[in-house]
Amino acid sequence: MKKFRTIKLFILVGILILALFFVVGDLGQAQSQSKGKPDKPPGKPEPEPTPCNNNGICEWEEYDVSNKNPDSQPCPDCLPKIYAPLLIDQDYLQIASIGRSGSGYPYSHGRVFQFKCTGQDYIDEDIIGIYEDAWASEKISNYGRRVVSIGDADNDGDKEIIAVGTFRVKGRDYQKIFIYETGSDGLPNWTSPYFGTGLIHDCIISDADNDGENEVTLIRGTHVEIFRINYNSGDGSYDFSHIWIGPEYESTIYGLDVGDADNDGYNEIVLAMFEVGAPIIWKKVGETWSSKTAELIPPEFWHPNGWLGIDVVKVRDADNVMNEFGERENEIIAGGNNNRLMIWKYNEVSGNYETVFISEDLFGFTQGVDAGDIDGDGSNEIAIAASYDDDTLYVFKYIDGNYIIVNSILRNGPDISLSVGDLDGDGKAEIVSATKGITIYDLIGSDVFSGYLVKTYNCVFGSYFEID
Repeated sequence: MKKFRTIKLFILVGILILALFFVVGDLGQAQSQSKGKPDKPPGKPEPEPTPCNNNGICEWEEYDVSNKNPDSQPCPDCLPKIYAPLLIDQDYLQIASIGRSGSGYPYSHGRVFQFKCTGQDYIDEDIIGIYEDAWASEKISNYGRRVVSIGDADNDGDKEIIAVGTFRVKGRDYQKIFIYETGSDGLPNWTSPYFGTGLIHDCIISDADNDGENEVTLIRGTHVEIFRINYNSGDGSYDFSHIWIGPEYESTIYGLDVGDADNDGYNEIVLAMFEVGAPIIWKKVGETWSSKTAELIPPEFWHPNGWLGIDVVKVRDADNVMNEFGERENEIIAGGNNNRLMIWKYNEVSGNYETVFISEDLFGFTQGVDAGDIDGDGSNEIAIAASYDDDTLYVFKYIDGNYIIVNSILRNGPDISLSVGDLDGDGKAEIVSATKGITIYDLIGSDVFSGYLVKTYNCVFGSYFEID
Protein backbone atom coordinates (compact mmCIF):
# COMPACT_ATOMS: atom_id res chain seq x y z
CA MET A 1 0.00 0.00 0.00
CA LYS A 2 2.87 2.31 0.92
CA LYS A 3 4.60 1.41 -2.31
CA PHE A 4 1.43 2.36 -4.27
CA ARG A 5 1.29 5.75 -2.50
CA THR A 6 4.93 6.40 -3.39
CA ILE A 7 4.26 5.67 -7.07
CA LYS A 8 1.20 7.93 -7.00
CA LEU A 9 3.28 10.71 -5.43
CA PHE A 10 5.93 10.39 -8.15
CA ILE A 11 3.23 10.62 -10.83
CA LEU A 12 1.75 13.78 -9.30
CA VAL A 13 5.19 15.40 -9.01
CA GLY A 14 5.90 14.52 -12.65
CA ILE A 15 2.62 16.11 -13.79
CA LEU A 16 3.41 19.28 -11.79
CA ILE A 17 6.89 19.52 -13.33
CA LEU A 18 5.50 19.01 -16.85
CA ALA A 19 2.82 21.67 -16.27
CA LEU A 20 5.41 24.10 -14.93
CA PHE A 21 7.55 23.47 -18.05
CA PHE A 22 4.67 24.38 -20.41
CA VAL A 23 3.80 27.50 -18.42
CA VAL A 24 7.40 28.74 -18.50
CA GLY A 25 7.58 28.02 -22.24
CA ASP A 26 4.40 30.01 -22.95
CA LEU A 27 5.67 32.93 -20.90
CA GLY A 28 8.98 32.87 -22.76
CA GLN A 29 7.20 32.82 -26.12
CA ALA A 30 4.94 35.68 -25.13
CA GLN A 31 7.92 37.67 -23.91
CA SER A 32 9.76 36.96 -27.18
CA GLN A 33 6.75 38.09 -29.22
CA SER A 34 6.42 41.24 -27.16
CA LYS A 35 10.04 42.17 -27.60
CA GLY A 36 10.42 41.06 -31.26
CA LYS A 37 13.30 39.07 -32.69
CA PRO A 38 16.59 39.29 -30.82
CA ASP A 39 19.02 41.79 -32.25
CA LYS A 40 21.66 40.55 -34.67
CA PRO A 41 25.16 40.47 -33.26
CA PRO A 42 27.16 43.56 -34.18
CA GLY A 43 28.75 43.29 -37.61
CA LYS A 44 29.23 45.06 -40.92
CA PRO A 45 26.35 47.53 -41.44
CA GLU A 46 24.05 47.08 -44.45
CA PRO A 47 25.24 49.31 -47.33
CA GLU A 48 23.07 52.25 -48.22
CA PRO A 49 21.60 52.01 -51.77
CA THR A 50 23.59 54.13 -54.17
CA PRO A 51 21.46 56.90 -55.67
CA CYS A 52 21.46 57.16 -59.43
CA ASN A 53 23.74 59.95 -60.58
CA ASN A 54 22.92 59.65 -64.26
CA ASN A 55 19.18 60.28 -64.48
CA GLY A 56 18.34 56.60 -64.45
CA ILE A 57 20.59 55.73 -67.38
CA CYS A 58 23.68 53.82 -66.27
CA GLU A 59 26.68 53.07 -68.44
CA TRP A 60 26.05 49.34 -68.45
CA GLU A 61 29.56 48.32 -69.47
CA GLU A 62 30.86 49.68 -66.16
CA TYR A 63 29.03 46.89 -64.31
CA ASP A 64 30.00 43.24 -64.06
CA VAL A 65 26.59 41.59 -64.39
CA SER A 66 28.07 38.13 -63.76
CA ASN A 67 29.17 39.27 -60.28
CA LYS A 68 26.41 39.14 -57.65
CA ASN A 69 28.18 41.69 -55.45
CA PRO A 70 25.79 44.66 -55.05
CA ASP A 71 28.64 47.06 -55.80
CA SER A 72 28.93 45.62 -59.31
CA GLN A 73 25.23 45.91 -60.17
CA PRO A 74 23.35 48.82 -61.76
CA CYS A 75 21.76 51.24 -59.35
CA PRO A 76 18.05 50.54 -58.66
CA ASP A 77 16.87 53.47 -60.76
CA CYS A 78 18.53 51.92 -63.82
CA LEU A 79 16.99 48.46 -63.66
CA PRO A 80 14.68 47.48 -66.55
CA LYS A 81 11.35 49.24 -66.43
CA ILE A 82 9.34 46.09 -65.94
CA TYR A 83 5.61 46.52 -66.54
CA ALA A 84 5.89 50.14 -67.62
CA PRO A 85 3.24 50.96 -70.23
CA LEU A 86 3.89 49.29 -73.58
CA LEU A 87 3.34 51.82 -76.38
CA ILE A 88 4.17 50.33 -79.78
CA ASP A 89 3.37 53.15 -82.20
CA GLN A 90 5.88 55.91 -81.49
CA ASP A 91 7.23 58.84 -83.49
CA TYR A 92 10.49 57.01 -84.20
CA LEU A 93 11.49 53.44 -84.90
CA GLN A 94 11.64 51.16 -81.87
CA ILE A 95 13.59 48.06 -80.97
CA ALA A 96 11.82 44.90 -79.85
CA SER A 97 14.26 42.50 -78.23
CA ILE A 98 14.47 39.26 -76.32
CA GLY A 99 16.37 39.67 -73.07
CA ARG A 100 19.88 38.33 -72.73
CA SER A 101 19.93 34.91 -71.08
CA GLY A 102 22.23 33.24 -68.60
CA SER A 103 22.75 33.16 -64.84
CA GLY A 104 24.63 36.47 -65.01
CA TYR A 105 21.54 38.29 -66.31
CA PRO A 106 18.80 37.67 -63.74
CA TYR A 107 16.88 40.82 -64.69
CA SER A 108 16.51 40.13 -68.40
CA HIS A 109 16.51 36.37 -68.76
CA GLY A 110 13.35 35.28 -70.61
CA ARG A 111 11.77 38.75 -70.89
CA VAL A 112 10.70 40.75 -73.94
CA PHE A 113 12.00 44.34 -74.10
CA GLN A 114 11.07 47.53 -75.90
CA PHE A 115 13.85 50.08 -76.47
CA LYS A 116 13.06 53.51 -77.89
CA CYS A 117 14.45 56.99 -78.42
CA THR A 118 13.23 59.36 -75.71
CA GLY A 119 15.08 62.51 -76.73
CA GLN A 120 18.03 64.02 -78.57
CA ASP A 121 21.50 65.22 -77.66
CA TYR A 122 24.49 66.46 -79.66
CA ILE A 123 28.08 65.49 -80.36
CA ASP A 124 29.64 68.53 -81.99
CA GLU A 125 26.84 69.58 -84.37
CA ASP A 126 25.47 66.08 -84.97
CA ILE A 127 22.22 64.89 -83.41
CA ILE A 128 22.39 61.67 -81.44
CA GLY A 129 19.50 59.90 -79.79
CA ILE A 130 18.87 59.34 -76.11
CA TYR A 131 17.56 55.81 -75.61
CA GLU A 132 16.15 53.74 -72.82
CA ASP A 133 14.68 50.33 -72.17
CA ALA A 134 11.10 51.58 -72.01
CA TRP A 135 9.21 48.38 -71.19
CA ALA A 136 9.83 44.77 -70.21
CA SER A 137 7.44 41.84 -70.05
CA GLU A 138 7.02 39.03 -67.58
CA LYS A 139 9.29 36.06 -68.24
CA ILE A 140 7.99 33.89 -71.08
CA SER A 141 10.61 31.16 -71.32
CA ASN A 142 13.89 30.08 -69.78
CA TYR A 143 14.93 27.54 -72.34
CA GLY A 144 16.16 27.40 -75.91
CA ARG A 145 16.54 30.03 -78.58
CA ARG A 146 14.01 32.85 -78.46
CA VAL A 147 12.78 34.94 -81.40
CA VAL A 148 11.12 38.36 -81.62
CA SER A 149 9.55 40.53 -84.33
CA ILE A 150 7.60 43.80 -84.49
CA GLY A 151 4.94 44.96 -86.98
CA ASP A 152 1.21 45.00 -87.71
CA ALA A 153 0.64 41.27 -87.42
CA ASP A 154 -3.17 41.31 -87.32
CA ASN A 155 -3.69 44.11 -89.90
CA ASP A 156 -5.61 46.36 -87.52
CA GLY A 157 -3.42 49.40 -88.17
CA ASP A 158 -1.45 49.07 -84.93
CA LYS A 159 1.84 47.30 -84.44
CA GLU A 160 2.38 44.32 -82.19
CA ILE A 161 5.42 42.59 -80.76
CA ILE A 162 5.54 38.86 -81.46
CA ALA A 163 7.85 36.74 -79.32
CA VAL A 164 8.54 33.02 -79.37
CA GLY A 165 9.38 30.99 -76.26
CA THR A 166 10.65 27.42 -76.04
CA PHE A 167 9.49 24.88 -73.45
CA ARG A 168 10.76 21.39 -72.61
CA VAL A 169 7.83 18.98 -72.31
CA LYS A 170 8.57 15.32 -71.57
CA GLY A 171 12.03 15.59 -73.07
CA ARG A 172 10.93 17.33 -76.28
CA ASP A 173 11.05 20.99 -77.30
CA TYR A 174 7.80 22.83 -78.01
CA GLN A 175 7.25 26.51 -78.64
CA LYS A 176 4.54 29.10 -78.09
CA ILE A 177 3.93 32.48 -79.71
CA PHE A 178 3.17 35.50 -77.52
CA ILE A 179 1.57 38.73 -78.78
CA TYR A 180 2.05 42.07 -77.00
CA GLU A 181 0.19 45.19 -78.10
CA THR A 182 -0.88 47.30 -75.12
CA GLY A 183 -0.97 47.17 -71.35
CA SER A 184 1.16 47.74 -68.29
CA ASP A 185 1.09 44.37 -66.53
CA GLY A 186 3.86 42.66 -68.49
CA LEU A 187 1.53 39.90 -69.66
CA PRO A 188 0.89 39.01 -73.32
CA ASN A 189 -2.39 39.92 -74.97
CA TRP A 190 -2.48 36.43 -76.44
CA THR A 191 -0.59 33.15 -76.14
CA SER A 192 -0.79 30.44 -78.78
CA PRO A 193 -1.11 26.71 -78.11
CA TYR A 194 2.06 24.66 -78.30
CA PHE A 195 3.61 24.33 -81.73
CA GLY A 196 5.06 21.01 -82.82
CA THR A 197 8.70 20.15 -82.36
CA GLY A 198 11.42 21.95 -84.32
CA LEU A 199 12.98 25.16 -83.04
CA ILE A 200 11.81 28.46 -84.53
CA HIS A 201 14.99 30.25 -85.63
CA ASP A 202 13.58 33.47 -87.09
CA CYS A 203 10.29 35.18 -87.89
CA ILE A 204 9.18 38.31 -89.72
CA ILE A 205 5.89 40.22 -90.04
CA SER A 206 5.27 41.12 -93.69
CA ASP A 207 3.12 40.47 -96.75
CA ALA A 208 4.85 37.31 -97.90
CA ASP A 209 2.11 36.03 -100.24
CA ASN A 210 1.29 39.40 -101.89
CA ASP A 211 -2.37 39.40 -100.91
CA GLY A 212 -2.24 42.92 -99.47
CA GLU A 213 -2.20 41.81 -95.82
CA ASN A 214 0.60 40.96 -93.42
CA GLU A 215 1.36 37.46 -92.32
CA VAL A 216 3.89 35.95 -89.93
CA THR A 217 6.58 34.03 -91.77
CA LEU A 218 8.81 31.86 -89.61
CA ILE A 219 11.51 29.26 -89.87
CA ARG A 220 10.83 26.10 -87.89
CA GLY A 221 13.79 23.79 -88.08
CA THR A 222 14.23 22.79 -91.71
CA HIS A 223 11.11 24.35 -93.25
CA VAL A 224 9.15 27.61 -93.56
CA GLU A 225 5.65 28.27 -92.24
CA ILE A 226 3.34 31.20 -92.94
CA PHE A 227 0.27 31.89 -90.85
CA ARG A 228 -2.20 34.71 -90.44
CA ILE A 229 -3.17 36.21 -87.10
CA ASN A 230 -6.75 37.40 -86.69
CA TYR A 231 -7.97 39.66 -83.91
CA ASN A 232 -11.46 38.99 -82.58
CA SER A 233 -12.81 42.36 -81.46
CA GLY A 234 -15.76 40.75 -79.69
CA ASP A 235 -13.79 39.08 -76.92
CA GLY A 236 -10.37 40.63 -77.49
CA SER A 237 -8.77 37.30 -78.40
CA TYR A 238 -6.52 36.22 -81.26
CA ASP A 239 -6.38 33.13 -83.39
CA PHE A 240 -4.10 31.99 -86.19
CA SER A 241 -4.43 29.87 -89.29
CA HIS A 242 -1.76 28.41 -91.53
CA ILE A 243 -1.39 29.90 -95.01
CA TRP A 244 1.47 27.77 -96.26
CA ILE A 245 3.96 25.19 -95.02
CA GLY A 246 7.07 24.80 -97.15
CA PRO A 247 8.92 21.60 -97.91
CA GLU A 248 11.48 20.08 -95.57
CA TYR A 249 15.13 20.74 -96.40
CA GLU A 250 18.02 18.51 -95.44
CA SER A 251 19.72 21.24 -93.43
CA THR A 252 18.59 23.89 -90.97
CA ILE A 253 17.43 27.32 -92.16
CA TYR A 254 18.89 30.08 -89.97
CA GLY A 255 17.65 33.38 -91.38
CA LEU A 256 15.05 34.89 -93.69
CA ASP A 257 13.82 38.17 -95.10
CA VAL A 258 10.80 39.21 -97.15
CA GLY A 259 11.06 41.84 -99.88
CA ASP A 260 10.98 42.53 -103.61
CA ALA A 261 14.18 40.68 -104.50
CA ASP A 262 13.58 40.59 -108.29
CA ASN A 263 12.19 44.15 -108.50
CA ASP A 264 8.89 43.23 -110.18
CA GLY A 265 6.69 44.86 -107.55
CA TYR A 266 5.94 41.66 -105.61
CA ASN A 267 7.60 40.19 -102.55
CA GLU A 268 9.69 37.09 -102.25
CA ILE A 269 10.84 35.06 -99.23
CA VAL A 270 14.62 34.80 -99.12
CA LEU A 271 16.20 32.07 -97.00
CA ALA A 272 19.67 31.68 -95.51
CA MET A 273 20.47 27.99 -95.21
CA PHE A 274 23.52 27.02 -93.21
CA GLU A 275 24.83 24.37 -95.59
CA VAL A 276 23.95 25.98 -98.92
CA GLY A 277 26.30 28.59 -100.38
CA ALA A 278 23.57 30.81 -101.84
CA PRO A 279 20.20 32.25 -100.82
CA ILE A 280 17.04 30.30 -101.70
CA ILE A 281 14.16 32.43 -102.98
CA TRP A 282 10.47 31.48 -102.74
CA LYS A 283 7.66 33.31 -104.54
CA LYS A 284 3.91 32.90 -104.83
CA VAL A 285 2.50 33.36 -108.33
CA GLY A 286 -1.26 32.95 -108.44
CA GLU A 287 -1.92 29.99 -106.16
CA THR A 288 1.45 28.33 -106.73
CA TRP A 289 4.66 28.64 -104.73
CA SER A 290 7.93 28.15 -106.60
CA SER A 291 11.57 28.37 -105.53
CA LYS A 292 14.86 29.37 -107.09
CA THR A 293 18.41 29.10 -105.78
CA ALA A 294 20.78 31.96 -106.41
CA GLU A 295 24.19 31.45 -108.03
CA LEU A 296 26.42 29.37 -105.75
CA ILE A 297 29.54 30.85 -104.18
CA PRO A 298 32.69 29.65 -105.96
CA PRO A 299 34.83 27.29 -103.83
CA GLU A 300 37.69 29.82 -103.59
CA PHE A 301 35.44 31.98 -101.41
CA TRP A 302 34.56 29.26 -98.93
CA HIS A 303 35.96 29.27 -95.42
CA PRO A 304 39.36 27.49 -95.15
CA ASN A 305 37.59 24.73 -93.22
CA GLY A 306 35.23 24.20 -96.15
CA TRP A 307 32.27 26.09 -94.69
CA LEU A 308 30.06 27.98 -97.11
CA GLY A 309 26.89 28.48 -95.08
CA ILE A 310 24.75 31.62 -95.32
CA ASP A 311 23.63 32.76 -91.86
CA VAL A 312 21.75 35.99 -92.59
CA VAL A 313 20.09 37.65 -95.62
CA LYS A 314 18.44 41.01 -96.25
CA VAL A 315 16.62 42.39 -99.32
CA ARG A 316 17.91 45.95 -99.66
CA ASP A 317 19.03 48.53 -102.22
CA ALA A 318 22.77 48.16 -101.89
CA ASP A 319 24.15 49.90 -105.01
CA ASN A 320 21.85 52.96 -105.32
CA VAL A 321 21.73 52.48 -109.10
CA MET A 322 18.60 53.67 -110.93
CA ASN A 323 16.92 51.51 -113.56
CA GLU A 324 15.61 52.80 -116.89
CA PHE A 325 12.46 54.05 -115.18
CA GLY A 326 14.39 56.08 -112.60
CA GLU A 327 13.67 53.59 -109.84
CA ARG A 328 16.12 52.13 -107.35
CA GLU A 329 16.28 48.36 -107.24
CA ASN A 330 17.00 45.82 -104.53
CA GLU A 331 19.78 43.33 -104.15
CA ILE A 332 20.18 40.38 -101.78
CA ILE A 333 22.94 41.02 -99.25
CA ALA A 334 24.20 38.22 -97.02
CA GLY A 335 26.77 37.15 -94.47
CA GLY A 336 27.87 33.75 -93.30
CA ASN A 337 30.54 31.52 -91.85
CA ASN A 338 32.92 32.19 -94.76
CA ASN A 339 33.65 35.62 -93.18
CA ARG A 340 32.52 37.67 -96.19
CA LEU A 341 29.94 40.13 -97.47
CA MET A 342 28.08 38.56 -100.40
CA ILE A 343 25.68 40.28 -102.82
CA TRP A 344 23.35 38.90 -105.49
CA LYS A 345 21.25 40.81 -108.06
CA TYR A 346 18.41 39.51 -110.20
CA ASN A 347 19.13 39.46 -113.92
CA GLU A 348 15.93 39.85 -115.96
CA VAL A 349 17.56 38.45 -119.09
CA SER A 350 18.86 35.22 -117.57
CA GLY A 351 16.09 35.01 -114.97
CA ASN A 352 18.69 34.18 -112.30
CA TYR A 353 20.04 35.78 -109.15
CA GLU A 354 23.67 36.35 -110.05
CA THR A 355 26.61 37.01 -107.78
CA VAL A 356 27.78 40.61 -108.17
CA PHE A 357 30.17 40.94 -105.22
CA ILE A 358 32.04 38.81 -102.69
CA SER A 359 34.33 40.66 -100.29
CA GLU A 360 37.75 39.71 -99.05
CA ASP A 361 37.99 37.69 -95.85
CA LEU A 362 36.82 39.92 -92.96
CA PHE A 363 38.36 37.57 -90.37
CA GLY A 364 35.19 36.70 -88.49
CA PHE A 365 31.77 35.16 -89.08
CA THR A 366 29.57 37.82 -90.72
CA GLN A 367 26.38 37.05 -88.80
CA GLY A 368 24.87 40.55 -88.96
CA VAL A 369 24.26 42.61 -92.12
CA ASP A 370 21.89 45.38 -93.24
CA ALA A 371 21.82 48.50 -95.42
CA GLY A 372 20.55 52.04 -94.99
CA ASP A 373 21.47 55.71 -95.40
CA ILE A 374 24.01 56.03 -92.59
CA ASP A 375 25.28 59.54 -93.44
CA GLY A 376 21.98 61.01 -94.71
CA ASP A 377 23.17 61.79 -98.25
CA GLY A 378 20.29 59.97 -99.96
CA SER A 379 22.21 56.80 -100.82
CA ASN A 380 22.61 53.58 -98.86
CA GLU A 381 25.60 52.02 -97.21
CA ILE A 382 25.99 48.41 -96.04
CA ALA A 383 26.87 47.63 -92.42
CA ILE A 384 28.27 44.19 -91.69
CA ALA A 385 29.71 42.79 -88.48
CA ALA A 386 32.65 40.38 -88.42
CA SER A 387 32.62 38.38 -85.19
CA TYR A 388 34.81 36.09 -83.09
CA ASP A 389 38.20 36.52 -84.78
CA ASP A 390 38.09 40.26 -85.44
CA ASP A 391 35.12 41.96 -83.77
CA THR A 392 34.88 44.82 -86.25
CA LEU A 393 31.84 46.56 -87.70
CA TYR A 394 32.50 47.50 -91.35
CA VAL A 395 30.65 49.96 -93.58
CA PHE A 396 30.71 49.29 -97.34
CA LYS A 397 29.56 51.63 -100.11
CA TYR A 398 29.08 51.08 -103.83
CA ILE A 399 31.40 53.48 -105.68
CA ASP A 400 32.28 53.42 -109.38
CA GLY A 401 31.15 49.85 -109.94
CA ASN A 402 32.61 48.29 -106.79
CA TYR A 403 31.86 47.89 -103.10
CA ILE A 404 34.60 49.27 -100.86
CA ILE A 405 35.07 49.69 -97.11
CA VAL A 406 34.54 53.35 -96.20
CA ASN A 407 34.34 53.17 -92.40
CA SER A 408 34.67 50.79 -89.47
CA ILE A 409 34.69 50.56 -85.69
CA LEU A 410 36.12 47.94 -83.34
CA ARG A 411 33.42 46.46 -81.12
CA ASN A 412 33.60 44.79 -77.72
CA GLY A 413 32.25 41.37 -78.64
CA PRO A 414 30.62 39.15 -81.27
CA ASP A 415 27.43 40.15 -83.06
CA ILE A 416 24.34 37.94 -83.24
CA SER A 417 22.03 40.34 -85.10
CA LEU A 418 22.30 43.75 -86.77
CA SER A 419 19.89 46.31 -88.26
CA VAL A 420 20.12 49.78 -89.78
CA GLY A 421 17.42 52.43 -89.36
CA ASP A 422 16.80 56.05 -88.37
CA LEU A 423 15.95 55.63 -84.69
CA ASP A 424 16.17 59.29 -83.61
CA GLY A 425 14.59 61.03 -86.62
CA ASP A 426 17.65 63.05 -87.66
CA GLY A 427 17.65 61.78 -91.26
CA LYS A 428 20.67 59.52 -90.73
CA ALA A 429 20.33 55.82 -90.05
CA GLU A 430 21.85 54.37 -86.91
CA ILE A 431 23.42 50.92 -86.71
CA VAL A 432 21.96 48.65 -84.04
CA SER A 433 23.97 45.61 -83.05
CA ALA A 434 23.39 42.80 -80.57
CA THR A 435 26.91 43.02 -79.15
CA LYS A 436 26.94 42.20 -75.44
CA GLY A 437 23.44 43.58 -75.33
CA ILE A 438 21.76 46.23 -77.48
CA THR A 439 24.40 48.62 -78.84
CA ILE A 440 23.66 51.65 -81.03
CA TYR A 441 26.27 53.34 -83.25
CA ASP A 442 25.90 56.76 -84.86
CA LEU A 443 27.99 58.47 -87.54
CA ILE A 444 29.53 61.79 -86.48
CA GLY A 445 30.48 63.96 -89.45
CA SER A 446 29.10 65.20 -92.74
CA ASP A 447 29.68 61.99 -94.73
CA VAL A 448 30.63 58.36 -94.31
CA PHE A 449 34.14 58.93 -95.72
CA SER A 450 35.37 61.60 -93.32
CA GLY A 451 33.07 60.92 -90.36
CA TYR A 452 33.59 58.44 -87.55
CA LEU A 453 31.33 55.96 -85.81
CA VAL A 454 30.64 56.30 -82.09
CA LYS A 455 28.76 54.09 -79.65
CA THR A 456 25.88 56.17 -78.30
CA TYR A 457 24.02 53.54 -76.27
CA ASN A 458 24.52 50.12 -74.76
CA CYS A 459 22.30 48.03 -72.50
CA VAL A 460 23.39 44.51 -71.61
CA PHE A 461 19.83 43.22 -71.25
CA GLY A 462 18.93 42.84 -74.96
CA SER A 463 19.93 40.16 -77.44
CA TYR A 464 18.05 39.07 -80.60
CA PHE A 465 16.04 42.03 -81.83
CA GLU A 466 14.15 43.70 -84.67
CA ILE A 467 13.43 47.38 -85.37
CA ASP A 468 10.28 48.88 -86.86
